[in-house]
Amino acid sequence: MRAWAAAAGVLTGVAIGAVVRARRAPHLATARGRVLAVTTSDGVRLAVDVDEPAAPSYAVVFAHGWVLNRHSWHFQREALAGRAMLVFYDQRGHGDSSAGAADRCTIEQLGEDLHAVIKAVVPAGLPVVVVGHSMGGMTVMGLAAARPSLFGSRIVGAALVSTSPGRLGESTFGLPGPIGRLAPRVTPLLMKRLRDPLINPVTTLPLTRHMAFGPRREHLRFVNRMIAATPATVMAGFFHGMVAHDKLAALQALASVETLVLVGALDRLTPPVHSRRIAGALPSARLVVVPGAGHMVGLENPTAVGVELAALLERCSLRLEKPASLG
Repeated sequence: MRAWAAAAGVLTGVAIGAVVRARRAPHLATARGRVLAVTTSDGVRLAVDVDEPAAPSYAVVFAHGWVLNRHSWHFQREALAGRAMLVFYDQRGHGDSSAGAADRCTIEQLGEDLHAVIKAVVPAGLPVVVVGHSMGGMTVMGLAAARPSLFGSRIVGAALVSTSPGRLGESTFGLPGPIGRLAPRVTPLLMKRLRDPLINPVTTLPLTRHMAFGPRREHLRFVNRMIAATPATVMAGFFHGMVAHDKLAALQALASVETLVLVGALDRLTPPVHSRRIAGALPSARLVVVPGAGHMVGLENPTAVGVELAALLERCSLRLEKPASLG
């Protein structure tokens, strides 16, 4: 039983991190723009933060990953400041957003939430670039599946960062040997039994290092603080939503927009094979594998991510200008 308990602790990696009450890194999560709330069709209130320069040419809407919140985009917010209208929001059940019903913990619902944010916050006629990390990338795919006509019309660009088009149920989460082979079967069972009082904080820090990061771990405490605010029911619910997620076919909607696919070479949660599957379905997309970075590539190598996002926005700008130049 002790061996199984140890394996269970490893397999729940990031989920176990939820109980660490680590100190906030002093220079992170301090930026504030115009704060507002968007109410979804089922009554969930999404916390939104907007940076709005004068006369922006487009808006960039950021969807964060599982058990994180809008502040996980800290460095990307700095890198793109003044370039566009920047919209950051907390996914339902995360950060300052309310949770809603348990049966709404699906990628499809997150796609509808993203649409609600775009409709409520971005002025009509302003082109949109969507940026999603991990579960946030799946959120973009959920929107593409439900509303493909938005891509190429309202939405002109997309960045899919450290994410997957599906088949996460086959993942070993970077675990070796027999434990890795058991991961697809055991992890869903563990998630069903996940409760806040049962989580052991002693194992949290090393497990979160394994699951979320490559060699650079300066912001590990910052990530743990975000994870700590996520209820176990939301954590488990969206884990099942991500395992059920299969949106490879929906990627065709993105063929009409500028697309960046970016992943850390050492990502254990959504390994590069998932990004390569996305790029295989979108031959025109730019695929970038960042050396030495894990799942939290935006924190581990913000320079590389900032450069690629800026280049994506430039490609979107050129695409927006092209019709005028043809006239």
